Amino acid sequence: MGSQSAQKQTPSEWLSERDIRQETSEPAPANRDELSRSSTLRHVSAGHPARLTPAALTTPECFSYPLTRAYPRAITTPRTGELQVWRFRCEWLPVPVQEGDTWLSRSERERARMHPNAALRKRFISARVVARWIVAHLFHCAPDEVDLQDDGQEKLRAQHPADGPAIVIDIAYGGIWIVIGIATAALGVSVAVPSPTPSPEATPHIARRRARYDSLCSALRQPPADVDSGVHAQALATDAHACTLDLAGQGAWKVLDLPMAGKIRAAVTMALPLTRVHMIGWPKVLVFDKPDA
Repeated sequence: MGSQSAQKQTPSEWLSERDIRQETSEPAPANRDELSRSSTLRHVSAGHPARLTPAALTTPECFSYPLTRAYPRAITTPRTGELQVWRFRCEWLPVPVQEGDTWLSRSERERARMHPNAALRKRFISARVVARWIVAHLFHCAPDEVDLQDDGQEKLRAQHPADGPAIVIDIAYGGIWIVIGIATAALGVSVAVPSPTPSPEATPHIARRRARYDSLCSALRQPPADVDSGVHAQALATDAHACTLDLAGQGAWKVLDLPMAGKIRAAVTMALPLTRVHMIGWPKVLVFDKPDA
């Protein structure tokens, strides 16, 4: 991968919140929220007790890469069980603005013009330019040749131009951040940003559960039927940074917290199996060693 090398992350190795702030030049939050302890819990619905194998219950291997305008060559089209998660600031682009604009389709330009203000328009364009840049490298084609099939809710699908495997893409926005998830299986990404006027009930625990629940809804493309009580509700509220859900009639899913700075919480949900996660834009190692405050 040239001068860039992936850092393999075990369940006890991820980036500290302090390191993220140093990398992104973000100010330290007034009340530092610690990140969660790494472990994996089994939560199985009564209808399908045999679906989750021991391998499905383990935390996947994670590899981190710095984000630069030089595409990381180790990142290729995801195989079964692999997930890519890209994180970048809204203003970041891999190419000059004028070049990136030429990559957009007619429908994408029309959607950009429909956004109510310049900030949202810029954010949408940045996400689509970066998504096309990524997929073009995965499929070895030009960015303007990428056929992004859009459902209108930032859930995209791209088919390989040479009849190769299709990939699923989900885009989430949160504050200054854009997060893109890519896999061959169903997935959902969510970023929970604290309100400018938070209520006393808006704790880090609640924000984390909201990010997890919203990522699950995005992956399922509908609210899950049986997670409001019982073991599934406990799973979404656990202090562990990963949990496994087996939803009756909706399949088995892995939910992973994504490390973010300050009080922002993010999560990704993907249909099992999930064995390996490539994280681009998380340049150092993050440690989940303490529960949230």
